[in-house]
Amino acid sequence: MHKKKWRKWLLLAACMMLTLALTACGKSSSQSSTGDKITTFKHAEKVARGKTVTFYGFGGDEQANKWVDQVVAPAMKKKYDIKVKRVPMDIDNILNKLVSIKQAGKSGNIDVIWINGENFYTAKKEGLLYGPFAYKVPSFKNLMYTNGHYSKYDFGTPIKGYEVPYGTAQLTFFGRLADFDNHFPDSAQQLLEYAKAHPGKLTYTAPPEFTGSAFVRNVICNIVGYQRVYNAPATKEGMYKAIKPGLDYLNELKPYLWKQGKTYPTTTAQLDKMYAAHQINLDYSYSPTHGAVERDEHQFGADTQPFFFKKGNIANESYLAIANSSANKNAALLLVNEMTSESAQMKKAEAKYGYALPPFNYSKLTPQNRQKLESLHTTKGVPSDKEMRAHQIPEIQAKKIAIIESLWKEHVLHGDN
Repeated sequence: MHKKKWRKWLLLAACMMLTLALTACGKSSSQSSTGDKITTFKHAEKVARGKTVTFYGFGGDEQANKWVDQVVAPAMKKKYDIKVKRVPMDIDNILNKLVSIKQAGKSGNIDVIWINGENFYTAKKEGLLYGPFAYKVPSFKNLMYTNGHYSKYDFGTPIKGYEVPYGTAQLTFFGRLADFDNHFPDSAQQLLEYAKAHPGKLTYTAPPEFTGSAFVRNVICNIVGYQRVYNAPATKEGMYKAIKPGLDYLNELKPYLWKQGKTYPTTTAQLDKMYAAHQINLDYSYSPTHGAVERDEHQFGADTQPFFFKKGNIANESYLAIANSSANKNAALLLVNEMTSESAQMKKAEAKYGYALPPFNYSKLTPQNRQKLESLHTTKGVPSDKEMRAHQIPEIQAKKIAIIESLWKEHVLHGDN
């Protein structure tokens, strides 16, 4: 999920108190708080007709907002006479609202939620989500990798049918080949060598900024190995022992960064501007199509190309879930299916809606749609699906991310060079 807050300590405390209360009452945290149940998709089509369904999610992406309003909502109205109400809200506020609804023991007006990562971990653990329902969604069964990693795990958390993939994300580097002497670095070590030869031409956004945090994790995984990070205990001591060589690497890189690593950009928008102005030679984004969007807006030149480390870049997906307290679960099921349908997702992949890549198994698409997606690679400088999947490493467990960010702050940001 894009540009969302990561820290939920107050929410976690509230959820822990809520869990204790529910345990004392002898209730299961996975039990639905309303009588509305999902049986089959066909049944949902019958009983949900004429209702209003809400979609809660981050509202800062104007292209995604337009897609919901201009593509999804009209399709839902035409097919099912269902009105879609889009409610822009940060995920921490959504989860806090769900906690309040659950504490009140009532059904609520939050139906479908855009979610992933730490937020899914928290929401699922505290019984805020309905499920399992994924295998009742036709688009999931017919278009996606139903047994793939991202259908089974969300930042290391077992999904078990409680959400459906909605969009693809992968940390993607962008650069101008001429700036890199016609060879993009394919490892953290090569990136360090480049930085030493071109001091001041690299930087990264400071964690806990969402993408900067991913950059740090990606570098650490490249240095120490993904499995070492994944297997490490989720404690400060355990993580420090596992990732120390990665932190040492970042400290070695530090004096060769922009402004000698004494300060870091705070947003990816700032990083984009610095790259566009040739202040720095490396940009990055969680969106593999970011370069295409910036090229269309004439911020980046046509010479900007995407690239990955040889051992892989961190990838994840965002998801759609249904609130446990929703009184319109059948309408929510129809909305999840429509938002992840081939027709809607192919519209979302158009320039008008930001070239958002679908979470599909491309071999399951029509030849025309498969060609349409691959044309983004040949005409817009977007990495191909084959290239992306060949250079993917999964996200580590959500509960480890804050620990790594804390260690970076202690040992790199405030540490000695």
